[in-house]
Amino acid sequence: MTIKPQSLITKSAVLSISLILTSSVAISSALPQLRASLGISTTQSEMLSTVPNIAMAVFVLLSSWIAEHFGVKRTIMVGILLLGFGGIVPVFVNSYPIILMSRLIMGVGLGLYNALAVSIINALYTGHTRANLLGLRGSAENVGQSIFMALAGLLLTLGWHWSFAIYFAAFPVAVFFWFIVPDIDLKANDEGEEQPKAGYASIIKETNPFVYALALFAVLLVLNSIAIQVRFPSIMDSIEGIGFNSGLVLSLMPLVGIVAGIVFGKLYQWTGKGALYLGLISYIVANLCIGLSNGNLVLVILGMLISGIPCAWCFPYIFNGMGDITSKKTIAFATSMIFIGTNTGSFIAPLTMRLIQAILGTDALVAPFPVFAAIFGIILIGIIVHDARSKVSHKESSRESSTQEPQKIAD
Repeated sequence: MTIKPQSLITKSAVLSISLILTSSVAISSALPQLRASLGISTTQSEMLSTVPNIAMAVFVLLSSWIAEHFGVKRTIMVGILLLGFGGIVPVFVNSYPIILMSRLIMGVGLGLYNALAVSIINALYTGHTRANLLGLRGSAENVGQSIFMALAGLLLTLGWHWSFAIYFAAFPVAVFFWFIVPDIDLKANDEGEEQPKAGYASIIKETNPFVYALALFAVLLVLNSIAIQVRFPSIMDSIEGIGFNSGLVLSLMPLVGIVAGIVFGKLYQWTGKGALYLGLISYIVANLCIGLSNGNLVLVILGMLISGIPCAWCFPYIFNGMGDITSKKTIAFATSMIFIGTNTGSFIAPLTMRLIQAILGTDALVAPFPVFAAIFGIILIGIIVHDARSKVSHKESSRESSTQEPQKIAD
C-alpha cells in the first residue's frame, strides 16, 4: 500500500517523531526520589536530565553525513530505537553509572534525527504546506514534552523507576513512522541547485563572528530554562516535603511555551526587537520569583511558568534574523552552532548551578537564580545601549547624507 505524502496520515507520521524530541527532561519530577534511592547528590541526579544533550550535540553534526550514506529514513529509525532502548533502561536497573550510560545512548538517538526531523519535511513538502508543518513540528515538541512530563508524574506514584517507562512510547512511534513515511534522498532533493563544495575551514573563516555571540546567547537561554526545569522538583520537595509529585505542575511549562509561540508573530509585528527585550525581561522576572521566593510556593510556580515564555520569543527572533548575518554558504554551519549552543547549555545547567552555589558558599537550591537574573539584566542593558548607539549613528549618517546632497547638486 502506497500512501501519498500529502495525506493526513503521512503528515501525522512525520510530525509524530517530534513529539519525543524534547523528552530528555520529562523525567525531572522523578529526580528527588531517584536521588534518595541511589544515594547520589542533587547535581548527579540533575545530570540524568541533561547528559543526553552532550551526545546529542555531537550527533547533530554527524547526522547529515550518516543519512547520506545510510538513508534518511533508516537513520531516523535507528535514532528513535536508540532513544527508546536507552530511555527504558532505568526501569530495570538501580546502578547510577548504567543509568547515566543509558541516557548517553538516548542522546545519541536524539542527535541522529534531531535535524532530520526538519529535513524530511523540507524534502517531502513545499510552499504553505511546508511552512505549516514546520510550525506544527515546533508545537509538537512542546505538546510532547508536556504530555510526557504529565505521564512521568503520574507514573511516579508507582515509584521512580516507572517514570522512565514513558520512553516505551518511542517504539509505536518508530513503527508508525517506518510503515507510513516514504524514504527521501537528500542528494536527489538538491539536484539542480548549485551546491558549493567548501571545507569547514573555509566556512568557519567566512562565518560572521556575530554567529558565535548568538551561539553563546543560546547557551545561556537554554541553560537557564533547563536549570529551572531540573531544579524545580527539588525546590518543591523542600517546600512541600519529600515525595511531592511535581510532574503535573511542571507539565504546564511547555503549554505556556506553546501559547507564547503562537503570539510571537503578532508580538514581532507590533514591537519588532521588542520581542527580544520582553523575552529577556521574562527571564529576569522568572529568576527573581524563584530566587527570592524564600519558601513561597506561589512565587516558585509563577517563576517556573513565566520561564516558559523567553525561549519561545528569543529563539524565533534569532532564527528570523539569521539570514541577514549569514550567506547561503555559511547558514547551515551557523544554524548548527546555535543547536550546539542549546545542547551545551542544557548539559552544563546542573554543573553551572553547583558552581554558583560553591562560589556563593551556600547549598540553597534557589541561590543560582538571582545570579541568572543579574546576567540577563546585564545582557538586556547591553543590547539596549548598543541599539541606542546604532540609532544615533544611523541618524547622524542620514543627516550627513542630506547635507551633502544639495552640495552635489550645486556642484
